Amino acid sequence: MLSRLSTRLRTSLAAGLAALLLLGGGAWWLRDHMYDAQLQAAESEAKSQAREISNNFKYGQQLKDKAQLPYLVLGNDGQLVTMGGPLTTQHLVGPMPTLVPHLAPDDWQTVQRITIGPVGTAAANRYSGRTFVAMGAWSPLLEKDGYQPRAGTNPYTVYVLATPFAAEASLRTIDPVLRTGVPVAALLVALTAWVATRRALRPVDAIRAELAEIGEHRLDRRVPVPPSGDEITRMARTTNATLDRLERSAAQQQRFVADASHELRSPIAALRTNLEVSLAHPERTDWPAATQEALTSVERLQQLTEDLLFLARGTHPAAAGQLATVDLSAVLRELADQYRPALRTRLVLRVDTPEAVLVRGSRIRLHRLVRNLLDNAKRHAATEVVMSARQTAYGCVVEVRDDGPGVPPEDRERIFEPFTRLDEARSRDAGGSGLGLAIAADVATRHGGSLRVAHAPRGARFVLELPSA
Repeated sequence: MLSRLSTRLRTSLAAGLAALLLLGGGAWWLRDHMYDAQLQAAESEAKSQAREISNNFKYGQQLKDKAQLPYLVLGNDGQLVTMGGPLTTQHLVGPMPTLVPHLAPDDWQTVQRITIGPVGTAAANRYSGRTFVAMGAWSPLLEKDGYQPRAGTNPYTVYVLATPFAAEASLRTIDPVLRTGVPVAALLVALTAWVATRRALRPVDAIRAELAEIGEHRLDRRVPVPPSGDEITRMARTTNATLDRLERSAAQQQRFVADASHELRSPIAALRTNLEVSLAHPERTDWPAATQEALTSVERLQQLTEDLLFLARGTHPAAAGQLATVDLSAVLRELADQYRPALRTRLVLRVDTPEAVLVRGSRIRLHRLVRNLLDNAKRHAATEVVMSARQTAYGCVVEVRDDGPGVPPEDRERIFEPFTRLDEARSRDAGGSGLGLAIAADVATRHGGSLRVAHAPRGARFVLELPSA
């Protein structure tokens, strides 16, 4: 149920509930603290008055009930001798308080709870049925008025009641304030959280509105970045970075589709022209030659289609379940054996590699990678193509070098883009689709490696780096 509420409302409710709990706990503590403080003050006053009454009894002085706390005086037989203060006619409920023990010190005192029974006057009814904290002090018996204490008897025992009336009055004063103030304060906190959350989420609403306006053909727009430097700012920057990548990806996709359409148009146009001419003049057509030209165009279409599908559905080798230990030395030697019979007589293919250079990946894809590099070098080499592989402390390195015109430094990154052909010597691409190096770079990246064009005194030098098995 709460998950259906807005973030702003959930935050406000949580803040209000937390404030209610904290303020309620604080109010409860304050209430108890004030009550205990008032009781302690009453107990201190009762102790003082108990000592005063005890001294009065000790010296036979008359007690003044005016402005005094309620008190009890017990005789040595445990019976009530007198009650003073507001208590004069009522009786006690429950057991009698404890008498002063034998041989008690002069400063003996005790604390007990005394329950007062019902009284006859309205003024004293406030003591009826209540429990009071009583402070006891002792007073030695005086030999006067013809009273002689017996040996071993107790002196008088004086109890003064520490009444809770002041503490209860303080609670009656503070309780209405707390009952009203705590909910109002919690409500104010919730409203403050609502306003603060609304202001904090205002940039998010702006980002959402801008994202809603960005469509397939408006990827050049960016969301506003608030100047606060907080999490929302970082989210906006990340969103803009994602939009940058989407824009580049969309542009690259559009360019790829346009280039693919252009590349497919040429063999299709050649095939159609060849067939139309042959059908228009069947008697003058060299049908074996026409068929061979059509087959060449079909083969070029097939190669382009395979390359496009390879780039479109390329996945990480681990995701495709194709991981295995591959010996790159064996791959290089196998390709050399396949290509040597078909090479021009002036072109020499050399392989410089140790017995084994092991990597982890897909043998089919790595074979395709090296074959594309070899096809590229073969087309542009003047007299020699050299392939080498070696194991290093950081991984495996494969190099394919040719002695052709080379790659200008400013084009060493661009040639790995699909359908890229360079000017001058490398523009005379005999049968290349413009996808070979793009596929090679894609395979290297998906194997956790890299493919680059390195500096060479002559020709082109392609360096493939892969992690070791």
